[in-house]
Amino acid sequence: MEINVTKVFPRVFLSNKLQTVYIKLNNCDINNDLLELKIQPMEKYSIPHTEIYRIDEEERYAYKTPENCRENTFSLQYNFSSEQCYTLKVRYNGKIILSTHLYSVDEDLSKLKPFKGDLHVHTCRSDGEGTPFEVSCNYRASGYDFLAVTDHHKFSPSLEAKEQLSSLTDDFCVFRGEEVHNRDMGYFHIINFNGKNSVNDTIENDPEYVEAEIQKILSSYNFEGVSDKKCAAFRIFVANEIKKSGGVAIMAHPFWEAYGEYNMEADDFIYHWKNGHFDALEVIAGCDNYGNGNNLQEMLRTDLLEQGYKIPVVGSSDAHSTTKTGWCQFFNVQFTIAFAKDFEDIPNAVKQERCVAVERKDDRYFRAVGKYRYAKYARFLMSEYFTRYQRFTSAHSEALYSGDKQKIAQTEKATADFRQQFFAF
Repeated sequence: MEINVTKVFPRVFLSNKLQTVYIKLNNCDINNDLLELKIQPMEKYSIPHTEIYRIDEEERYAYKTPENCRENTFSLQYNFSSEQCYTLKVRYNGKIILSTHLYSVDEDLSKLKPFKGDLHVHTCRSDGEGTPFEVSCNYRASGYDFLAVTDHHKFSPSLEAKEQLSSLTDDFCVFRGEEVHNRDMGYFHIINFNGKNSVNDTIENDPEYVEAEIQKILSSYNFEGVSDKKCAAFRIFVANEIKKSGGVAIMAHPFWEAYGEYNMEADDFIYHWKNGHFDALEVIAGCDNYGNGNNLQEMLRTDLLEQGYKIPVVGSSDAHSTTKTGWCQFFNVQFTIAFAKDFEDIPNAVKQERCVAVERKDDRYFRAVGKYRYAKYARFLMSEYFTRYQRFTSAHSEALYSGDKQKIAQTEKATADFRQQFFAF
């Protein structure tokens, strides 16, 4: 029988601490002396390069013989010197049978959990497909931990989904949300993430209050460089209302191409971020099929970062379907990885730049936008953690669909066991 490694655990370790890596083989009938392991840091090298600047990959770091701790399972102790990615190689009888990656994090990051989520999602309650409950379960099946239901002009679908899911599980979170619009006073799309109240309802039911607030903003704000002051004032009003209700104001897909133009002028984008009107930007969003809008959003953000402005990011799909029958091309393609203590901390993670926007082509190719530290860790998690995690969340989703409390509990335990083995803290 060919000898293969069937399992490596844990995968994420605490930095500056001697810890144990375990590997499990598919065959117990082996010569232990022929099995060798080595771990090599990818970013901060502990061994200098040779004088002739040539790296002999197999000689640079020495292989070690692991300890046989139980049937088919071997262990190696290693001190992960700093927060970075490491290469683990397993060799048997001189042949490499596995090359994979491990990761170590500093203590502060070890206290934050990685959550996969989408902050811009539609259901059949507006122009999408699937009920809020069905959409939520389909997201869970695809490895998500949270989402915000953000139907056009409507807050109640998010409450519907939140109530239904929270009655079944604590392991998946639906946040309150809506996509706020008003075509009469400016063509705009703004995400109210986790606000306690609906801004759409305020716009619909209290136009006198809205107009009075718009006039206050017009008379008290400097609109330098803005072509349509009333449209800019309305965006400010919406962002302020979201923040007043405890929500996160997210600028949605500014370079989405529709009706022959972009959703927002570049000068308006610059004006709002220079003045800190929004909490976060959909830097990766469902703009178009070619990457043009996302590219422009990212470049303009980079220009402003170089000038010292802070622009937290999220990735959102703007999915209108979670099945192949509808507009689903960005479902499970564009999303957010949030590093937070718990679900309640995710809105803070958005505002405090502990989120990474991700665009995924397949299980091997994806890009991450955000602070380097979090983006680097997110890339590792995408390739090594979330692809495996989805097997457990898929079973959890099926249990949620069935409403069977016993099955739900069983799948939640399996998911928790997987996480406990993956992370060494």
